[in-house]
Amino acid sequence: ALGEPAWLLEKRLKALEAVVLCALKGIEGVRALEAVPRSLADVFRRGRPVRLESTPEGLVVDLLLAVPYGVAIPELAARVQQEVDEALFLATGRRARAVNVTVGQVVPKEDHAQAG
Repeated sequence: ALGEPAWLLEKRLKALEAVVLCALKGIEGVRALEAVPRSLADVFRRGRPVRLESTPEGLVVDLLLAVPYGVAIPELAARVQQEVDEALFLATGRRARAVNVTVGQVVPKEDHAQAG
């Protein structure tokens, strides 16, 4: 909420990140991209796989995902947007302003099954 202390907002956003990760676990073929960075520069370039920002218009969610080779990415991204928005609505009573999906990696199906 507007005007709340920064530490409280940070805790609330962390809790909502967990809600988003739970929503992703329910979607077959999707996982947050958590590759091991090769350098400190990679950490700053890549960012976190789930980022939330609270704006006066609502939550903005940025997702960096890994998907298996051969999946229809536009359909999968639309499902991710719908599921994440629904999970946040159930948790907060408000719709997300935006759910931005970026596919950062396409992996062979075998690798994806082992890591997911």
